[in-house]
Amino acid sequence: MRKEDLTAADRYLDRITTLPPAPGVATELLGLFSDPNIDIDRVIDLIRRDASLTANVIKMSNSAHFRGAEASNDIFEAVTRLGFYDVYRVVAALLGARAMAMWKTKGGLNINDLWRHSVASAIAAGKLAKRTDESEAVAYTAGLLHDIGKLVFASVEGVRYANLVREASKSGTRLRAAELATFGVDHALVGQQLLSRWGLPDSLTEAVGLHDNPLQASQPYGRLTAIVQIASDLAAQTDLEGSRAQVMPSIHPAAMELLGITDDELPALLVEIQEGLQQVAGISSVNFDPVI
Repeated sequence: MRKEDLTAADRYLDRITTLPPAPGVATELLGLFSDPNIDIDRVIDLIRRDASLTANVIKMSNSAHFRGAEASNDIFEAVTRLGFYDVYRVVAALLGARAMAMWKTKGGLNINDLWRHSVASAIAAGKLAKRTDESEAVAYTAGLLHDIGKLVFASVEGVRYANLVREASKSGTRLRAAELATFGVDHALVGQQLLSRWGLPDSLTEAVGLHDNPLQASQPYGRLTAIVQIASDLAAQTDLEGSRAQVMPSIHPAAMELLGITDDELPALLVEIQEGLQQVAGISSVNFDPVI
């Protein structure tokens, strides 16, 4: 990565008066998941620090997909019923939604659409990680945060950035190319620098920073980065309202080859993504102002 690219990304971050705090509970949970002997008491202790997290974990454990013979009213029972990964999904989605709601953008960018795409990408990344023996929790987090640099641009550039996004979509221009031409840096690198400031692991920062260019990722992180790229493309075909893709998305062949995923697997993946979205829709469908 060129020093001037990092400097350009830092300039945008420095122009934001107050950056949202790092998602501390999710980060600590992610660290616990790296231990093969996960301490359930430590997981529960982290969740209990936040009443709304506790309530939503219990709520998901009582949803139609997970509910047992009797409703759960206890966080220990809820965590046991859900399993660590689904608990993590609830926590990461809620904390991500809170962080997104804190951004003060100045006109034009539809935060609801961005959040829906982020959640769908997270679900897709988790599904892909499970198929390819990568960490589901790390992939979920990378998918959830991969477009966070767009919020930085929206906060600093306001309507100018919203117009650039719309024009790129209309003309078929890749957004990254439009950002580079206009701002000298793209949202992926800006997001990478934000995650670095938060102190998140290199696996996450690199997957976010290179999600449009997975073949440029360092050797240990190439597969995770490819997962995020494919997840974002798949997520573009789904939403939280239950619609299903009518056309198979175009996926970068090199990323598919890197993961050993074939075109024949895409329809089943899209169904899995939609099912995952339906499981978390009640928790993840956070309503922001329609256009901020």
